Amino acid sequence: MKKTRTSAAVFALKPEWADPIPSGAKTVEIRRGHMNRMIGRTLVYRTGTGLIVAETRVKGMHGNPPDVIWRAYGEASRIPEPVFDGYAQGADRLESPIRYERPKTLSEVGLKRAPQSWCYLPEPVEPAVPRPSTDHAQEADR
Repeated sequence: MKKTRTSAAVFALKPEWADPIPSGAKTVEIRRGHMNRMIGRTLVYRTGTGLIVAETRVKGMHGNPPDVIWRAYGEASRIPEPVFDGYAQGADRLESPIRYERPKTLSEVGLKRAPQSWCYLPEPVEPAVPRPSTDHAQEADR
């Protein structure tokens, strides 16, 4: 069985929320559900296209009550306050966006179907290189 780690997630976003991320105009992504693991980067899946159009580093993840999130990140989220009030439960701060010159398909990043809201993106962990024990160093050198 191949071991995996989860250092990235794919966020499914409507075009109006996905498009400002690659330009850096939107630096906060609001997620309703709390993520159980820290992630280091996010891939931006633009709904309606079937394509991943960008990625960004995650600067920080904050789970707070909606009023705290709004005061700290409301403007950066680019979400109107009434929409935010009905949605917010946590915020992920984004930085260093990269717009893909050629968008990626879901299968190119190892997904079989589009995420409903978001999903972790498993990445293979490099296998450890077997090393000979010190008892058998001479045999290993042959």
